[in-house]
Amino acid sequence: MTRPLFLHEVIDVVAQGAVPYMEHTVAFDTEAAGRGLTLFGTWYVMGSTGRWPQVVNVWELVDGWDGWRRLCDRTNLRREDNAELSTWWDEALQYRSGGFDRLLGGVDGCPTLAELTAEGVRGTLFVHEISRVRPGAGPEYLAAVHAELAPLRAELGHTLVGLWEVLLSDTEVCTLWATNLDAHVVAMAAADPGPLRHPGLAAWARRRPTWTTAWAEELLVPCPGTPLAAE
Repeated sequence: MTRPLFLHEVIDVVAQGAVPYMEHTVAFDTEAAGRGLTLFGTWYVMGSTGRWPQVVNVWELVDGWDGWRRLCDRTNLRREDNAELSTWWDEALQYRSGGFDRLLGGVDGCPTLAELTAEGVRGTLFVHEISRVRPGAGPEYLAAVHAELAPLRAELGHTLVGLWEVLLSDTEVCTLWATNLDAHVVAMAAADPGPLRHPGLAAWARRRPTWTTAWAEELLVPCPGTPLAAE
């Protein structure tokens, strides 16, 4: 079995278009458009923590590399023949001005959407990381996140839902955690120098530069009705 593949999109939103764009994304019939994708989630970036207005979409390629071929063909090489997608794109232009996409590959320990939904994993807030690593160090960093950081954050109410190497690049990684606001605040306090600091998180912060050259997280708010959004 090949590893799970995902498409990661950062969407530049026009004015107050984040919510209608997410709703437009949720309503998109990917099978009719022949894209070979299923929606993993769509979120808007919390403006106090990252660039705004922006939306982040993650799609799971349902057929692995066959799905990737299908996506490239139907949305690029033969896009003029894809009437369903053209109609969707035209409406989407009301809410967005552009974006940036990444092809992601799940590493060992990365769950699929089916596994997460079967386990009932949901969140009202998500912690989203896109960080730079030393060339080729992404898999090592992600393995350490899975083995060392995930158990620490699990104690603080965070569930690892995305553990992804950025393909077509050897210097980026992406992770995603499901949580809620109260757990996030506790985790931030536990990571901050001071009396509440968690020794395990302090040790992790010292080890992280072993792999990363620039590290950054932001908070995402999910669109209601998506698979991982808490009701």
